[in-house]
Amino acid sequence: MKPFFFSASLLCLALMGGGCLRGGSNLNPLSKPPDPTNGHLIKGVANTTVYYLGQDGKRYVFPNDKTYLSWFPTFSYVKNISDEELIKSPLGGNVTYKPGTRLVKIETDPKVYAVTRGGVLRWIESEEVMRQLFGTDWKTQVDDLPDPFFVNYKSGPSITSANQFSPKDEEKNTTSIDQDKGLSTPAT
Repeated sequence: MKPFFFSASLLCLALMGGGCLRGGSNLNPLSKPPDPTNGHLIKGVANTTVYYLGQDGKRYVFPNDKTYLSWFPTFSYVKNISDEELIKSPLGGNVTYKPGTRLVKIETDPKVYAVTRGGVLRWIESEEVMRQLFGTDWKTQVDDLPDPFFVNYKSGPSITSANQFSPKDEEKNTTSIDQDKGLSTPAT
């Protein structure tokens, strides 16, 4: 009985995964899903720097991989363009961490900060509040921000209790770099 049940279970899973049963997926597993960035991630030929092309027609630099990965889980949607095409869009500044996704600290300062919309850093004043907001493994969520990148951020009010900040709400309410930079408003 057990071998039959096991074989029937495998067959059912295979049929469901292939989209043959009601409710199964109709997507071809080899097809690439649509680009969620709408072609806004670009890089030239001469170097590996990745940019976000904003609604204002300017390109915004990802200063490092960690900043990029706070916004996007993969580099697969970065579009290669010619250097001539790249320089047609002026530089607009640097991209900051996606709000609510990571904690940051400056290499020369032990304070740990939450990132909010617009690149605002809010110092979390106690380890207890960090645990309440980011869990017991909060230390694994801290990235060192090189001192030269600190100028991309603004200081905001410190966080003294967990009810003053919600990482999930902060991340949910800032869905694009255009929003974070104030280049667009969220859809209502």
